[in-house]
Amino acid sequence: ITTMESNLKTIEEENKVIEQQNESLLHELANLSQSLIHSLANIQLPHMEPINEQNFDAYVTTLTDMYTNQDRYQSPENKALLENIKQAV
Repeated sequence: ITTMESNLKTIEEENKVIEQQNESLLHELANLSQSLIHSLANIQLPHMEPINEQNFDAYVTTLTDMYTNQDRYQSPENKALLENIKQAV
């Protein structure tokens, strides 16, 4: 029983460390998201509102899609945007 209690205490301490690391990573992710939102604030994607916290995931998904499927976005109005995306990547 003593060994089990000791193991449980060790596991609880390890979990606390992991929770603190997770909180730190979540805070860092929030900061990175805010920086990216700020950096992309003036870039308007087709059929999307300007980037903000509410549409951040959809905006990044659209950027990723535009980069990986460039052949679908070859219209003249998207040419400059695609060039900017290529340069950013």
